[in-house]
Amino acid sequence: MLQFSSFRHWGLGIKLSAIASLSVAVLFLVFTLSLTRSAGDQLKALTLHDMQSQVTGVTDMITMYDAGLQAEVGNYSTLFASFLPTQYSIDTTQRVPFGEGSQPTLKAGDTQLNANTAIVDDFLSRTGAISTLFVRDGDDFVRTTTSLKKEDGTRAIGTRLDRESAAYASIMKGGTYSGLAPLFGKQYITQYTPIKDTSGQIIGIQFVGIDITREFTLMQQRILEKRIGEDGHFFVINAKKGNELGNYLYHATRANQRPDWSEGTLNRILGAHDGTLEYRDNSVSPNEQEQVMVFQAVPQWGWVIVGTLSKSSLLANITHTRNLFLAGGALLTLIFAVFFMLLTRQWLSRPLEDVVKVAEQFSAGNLQATLTTQRNDEVGRLIGAINGIGQGLTRIVAQVRASAEEISASTDALAQDSENISEQISRQASSVEETSASMEQISATVRQNADNVSSVRQLAEESANAAQHGSERVSDSVSTMSDIKDSSQRISDITSVIESIAFQTNILALNAAVEAARAGEHGKGFAVVAAEVRALAQRSATAVKEIETLINESLEKIEAGYRISAKTQSAMDDLLQRIHQLSTIINEIDTASREQSTGIEQVNIAVVQIGQATQKSTELVSNSEYTAQGLRQKGHHLTELVSVFQINEATHSLTQLR
Repeated sequence: MLQFSSFRHWGLGIKLSAIASLSVAVLFLVFTLSLTRSAGDQLKALTLHDMQSQVTGVTDMITMYDAGLQAEVGNYSTLFASFLPTQYSIDTTQRVPFGEGSQPTLKAGDTQLNANTAIVDDFLSRTGAISTLFVRDGDDFVRTTTSLKKEDGTRAIGTRLDRESAAYASIMKGGTYSGLAPLFGKQYITQYTPIKDTSGQIIGIQFVGIDITREFTLMQQRILEKRIGEDGHFFVINAKKGNELGNYLYHATRANQRPDWSEGTLNRILGAHDGTLEYRDNSVSPNEQEQVMVFQAVPQWGWVIVGTLSKSSLLANITHTRNLFLAGGALLTLIFAVFFMLLTRQWLSRPLEDVVKVAEQFSAGNLQATLTTQRNDEVGRLIGAINGIGQGLTRIVAQVRASAEEISASTDALAQDSENISEQISRQASSVEETSASMEQISATVRQNADNVSSVRQLAEESANAAQHGSERVSDSVSTMSDIKDSSQRISDITSVIESIAFQTNILALNAAVEAARAGEHGKGFAVVAAEVRALAQRSATAVKEIETLINESLEKIEAGYRISAKTQSAMDDLLQRIHQLSTIINEIDTASREQSTGIEQVNIAVVQIGQATQKSTELVSNSEYTAQGLRQKGHHLTELVSVFQINEATHSLTQLR
């Protein structure tokens, strides 16, 4: 952020110079990198083609050399076979002792071949080639006679053919094997031919070998001495099956060691006939670990010829050339930046500084500042525009000054009018507040009357309810008196029946007495009973008469009570009707009082709203007054500000006349 801020304070010429120089530098950098990348790709392709050519040359040389040796060893093998009879036999029952063991007897015709060194030595003296005869002992083949010598100079008689060798597998299949073989510290081109008896069974091996140790060493030196650039070199990887598969077979510093390469590289080499790979060699210095290799297999010898070169060495010349280009570009960019900066300062920065100074004078209030120029380019037009701005500002300031004076006078009058309106609205607000207080008192009185009328209406309703209840009770009494009258009438009817029964009983008793008298003595007891029954009938008739008298009196009293109750019911009905009329009137009074109270409350609300509106108007007028005061102050301040600008008085006078 600090760097960006400092960049903002740079001069325009410096900014343009920096941007232009940076653009040129970026373009030059892109061009240089593109050019070096293209050159690097071409150089890499050429180098890889050269490496491929050298590897192919070495492989072709080995192939041609091997073909010549194979032909030569084939001829020697045919020649060695001519030294021996054509019929071979083996006797496993007669074993020839040798050293600590023994071996079956091998014959060629009648000649025993076991330890018979005359034939192989004669062949060696004639041709210089090594020859050996193997006798089969079970599944092994033992050297029974040979001109091959071990490292200590003794003959290799009694040693066995390695079962893991390619020659053993080929012989067991009945075929002939030719190829490179290291024997006792020397390199030989060999040919193994099976020896068969008359029945076709393999009983031995005929071996011929040509010592190529010196040529082999010379070829190894040539391979290791080949160079590609400064650090590119060649080596051989062992591709024969066994414990040493994948090891360096021939290498300047790491022979018979395992390569320390990136994962999968060695398997790709051993699994392909030829190719090109980029890999990492962890056994060299870190800046050379990224390597490029070209390889090709020599299957007849079990070799893989490899040419390798570090990427840094491959692109070293290109990198050096690129660095030179970049250094030269940086120098040219610096020269261009200085020249461009001086040019922009002369043509752009200084005229712009003069324009800035005039603008600063304008900002200070001096509108009389001007610039003169004869240029017709963008800078000249800019200077003309600045002069035009000064002239335009002079006219505007003159007009603003005149307008400011008019505004100042108008705001003074507006402030005075606002003060008068504020006083009148204040008096009006006081009157509205008094009216509102009076309406609140009237509203409270009407509300209290309405509440009292409501209470009276409630009492009238309760009285009407009580009268209604009393009328119902009187109606019940009248109904009860009527029921009692009916019951008394029925009792009177019953006493009449009882009286009739008593009269009939008396007659029956009288008849019984008469009959008893006729009966004489026999009817005395019956006469007594009849007398008692007669007496009982008379008493019953007397009691019935008394009850009838009482019932008649009760009926008269009940009749009188019924008439009184009927009159009471009529009075109660009239009272209930009048109470209902009173309740209706009170309800109408209550409704009117409520409506009057509601109307007064609405009037009171309207008065309150008028008071609030008046108060709001007072506040608005106060704000207007405050605004008018502020406008008056700003008008005076504007006049003071405009007076700062220095303009021609002729222009100001002309503006006032307009």
